[in-house]
Amino acid sequence: MSKLWSNISLLVISYLFLAGLFWIGQFGGAQERLTDLLFLPRSVNQDIIIVAIDDKSINKIGRWPWSRKVHAELLEKLSVVRPTAIGYDVAFPEASNPESDQALSLAFSKHNIILPVEQVDMGLQKPYELFQTKTGLVNVLVDNDGIVRKIPIDSFASKIINKKAEINGNYLRINYSGKPGSFNTYSFIDVLENKIPLENFANKYVLVGATAVDLHDSQVTPVSMGREMAGVEIHANAMTTILENKYLIAESKSFTLLTIFIFTLLAVITASWPIAWLWLILFIIYSFVSFDLGIIRNLIYTPLAIILVNIISLIIRYLSERSQKEYIRKAFSYYLSDSVLKEILKDPSKLRLGGERKEITVLFTDIAGFTSISEKMDPVDLAKLLNDYLTRMTNIVFANKGVLDKYIGDAVMAFWNAPIANPDHAYLACKTALEMQKETGEFGMRIGINTGDMVVGNMGSQMRFDYSLLGDNVNLGSRLEGINKEYGTKILISQSTQSLISNQLITRLIDTVAVKGKEKGVRIYELRNMNYDTNFDVARDLYEKGEFAKAAKIFEKIIDDPPAKVFLARCQEYIKIPPPRWDGIYHAKEK
Repeated sequence: MSKLWSNISLLVISYLFLAGLFWIGQFGGAQERLTDLLFLPRSVNQDIIIVAIDDKSINKIGRWPWSRKVHAELLEKLSVVRPTAIGYDVAFPEASNPESDQALSLAFSKHNIILPVEQVDMGLQKPYELFQTKTGLVNVLVDNDGIVRKIPIDSFASKIINKKAEINGNYLRINYSGKPGSFNTYSFIDVLENKIPLENFANKYVLVGATAVDLHDSQVTPVSMGREMAGVEIHANAMTTILENKYLIAESKSFTLLTIFIFTLLAVITASWPIAWLWLILFIIYSFVSFDLGIIRNLIYTPLAIILVNIISLIIRYLSERSQKEYIRKAFSYYLSDSVLKEILKDPSKLRLGGERKEITVLFTDIAGFTSISEKMDPVDLAKLLNDYLTRMTNIVFANKGVLDKYIGDAVMAFWNAPIANPDHAYLACKTALEMQKETGEFGMRIGINTGDMVVGNMGSQMRFDYSLLGDNVNLGSRLEGINKEYGTKILISQSTQSLISNQLITRLIDTVAVKGKEKGVRIYELRNMNYDTNFDVARDLYEKGEFAKAAKIFEKIIDDPPAKVFLARCQEYIKIPPPRWDGIYHAKEK
């Protein structure tokens, strides 16, 4: 076949293949993630000011929610300079203190105020009827990868600036100005205490909203850079997009197909040239320039066409010189057996060290008092007992599609959802725990289970490695097993696990615990095979609120419940010596 016909064949096959993939919509998620990389920092709109309900303000004013008089006081101060509009991103869905409500309603009447409405499961959550102001929808659209790239076209942002996005469709793609914290932002308490000149707010769009971490009003955005962006700043970016007409519009399908063809043709013509990969660089530059002009190019198929053509060209040239497969087979046959070679040819990554981050459910077990048991038994009998025990535990793990990680003496470590994905991983791990407890009635077995992101893969040296797990969430699973000793429980699971199985199995909230070596508290639950006295829940809630005397009276009535006994002793101690700055978190004393 002549070179001309070879190139024509390569052009036609490559183009039809890629055009087909594009037409059926492959790699949509990858397109979004690549588009995220096109955002470059630019100057923010100086007409937009954020007043942040931040940690500093909460520490000074008091725990959230604040009295509505506090909000009224802020608005009264701003009324002196009359901002263009105020987007008050705080929900006031119900009546409060009548005097406070009247004060806030009066303050609202002095401004062009826009309050949030939110689409929830039960419908629209609107402001309390006393507050007769404009409203705007604050919901954002979270993509499958957890990133906020769009908002509804009729949004909170558009209501604040009184301008609808001049685009077709039901949603607006936000053109982010920069990373979190880019907009001019003042602390709520600083404005309240007259530390900020009020002239700064004159003729400005003012957004009041939460940035404090504990208020949980933040999302991951394309420009998050490992840090979530406050919801109020997302609205500020949306306002900027509309105010400055910096809309982001995806190119048409027909234009994408034309672009794929042009770059495929150029790649075929220059495949044997030293500059063959230059087209990829030019396309990247072209994509950045287009994005700056408001046009989102398809970032998957044209680069893929350039790469595909160049790779195929390399392979064709290589195959013309020698038989690649035979060469590789002969080369590897000197170092590997036939059986290993077959596996390596299927998946060469099996020999490489390293791992991937996945959501995993991990289970740890231990026999209570195993050391004392072992001291009383003949070593031969002990080995037989332990082998029988571990065999039964392993069979239960395998029956529930788990992976046995390792034995550590009498302890067992297993995990689910890798290497084969299983959406029921948390349930299967919990089912395994219950079956283990049933199987080992003669032993006092403790089990800890946690679900979260972990690194899973081949761990070890170049000479020897195991398929195992790494990460803080692995350690938490192990700590939960040990914490059973403090509460007299048998199976403890984390909140992340409980949230996945709460509708399938019986659990009860035990405590909020900061495991040894950590400051942040984690809610822990007991996994049970039967129902329990719900008086425990009532008493535990009182305990968490710091009402130790009331809680102790209830715990005394259910003293036969091991955790109740623990909480009773703790309440009695706290009644005598109240804990400073009580936050409901218990700091574990043991690993």
